[in-house]
Amino acid sequence: MRLHEVYTILDYPQSSATNLLKSMVIMGYLNYNRVTRTYLPTMRVGALGSWLPGFIYSDESYRWLVGEIQRRTDETVGLSTQNDLFIQYILLRAPEHDFKIVPPIGTMRLLVDSAGGLSLMSRMKDSEIDKICRYSNYYQLAEGRRFDSEELMRDIRWARQTGYAILKNKPMKEVSSISIPLEETLHGIPLAVGVGGLADRIAKAQYDIIATMRECIAEFKALREEHAYAEAAE
Repeated sequence: MRLHEVYTILDYPQSSATNLLKSMVIMGYLNYNRVTRTYLPTMRVGALGSWLPGFIYSDESYRWLVGEIQRRTDETVGLSTQNDLFIQYILLRAPEHDFKIVPPIGTMRLLVDSAGGLSLMSRMKDSEIDKICRYSNYYQLAEGRRFDSEELMRDIRWARQTGYAILKNKPMKEVSSISIPLEETLHGIPLAVGVGGLADRIAKAQYDIIATMRECIAEFKALREEHAYAEAAE
């Protein structure tokens, strides 16, 4: 729903509704789509009711994609969406070994400071990326750290050229991650799939991981096309 729909239906003052919705985005309860200017509940709302997880998880193809990449790489794999100036993890699958640092589902990371964010921004216009960078700095979302737009665009151009984004030693020095954007969207919200783990393990297997991710994504697309064809035939 758009802002005006929310405050009209609830009969709230516009300023109060704006502040409330922004706070819920920051806390991870709502997803804000800048293109459509709409708000959508996130997986974290699942703590407030049971309907949303069943709705999101009803599509088995996404679970297959995350699970298959995890099985083949033996690292932590996550499916993430854009949520305003952040990405948010909506599906996660962790390995059984101890060499991992797994974030909880619903965790948010800045678009400008995450592999998932870089991969999603690689599909955006330069002007939109510049706004995201400026807003991230303006709202001081990285606790005093500022982001350089030229450095960010170098990373974006790399992601556009290679088809994937890699972020080494972030959000902590021990961790690195690789992310590839998906052509699929969730109610118009862009998606990316990523593999993360201890930095030395990711560095050693980097190109094997990328090859595996691409293979699984290709199989995922074929499965969804087959499913769509079967539904149309019915």
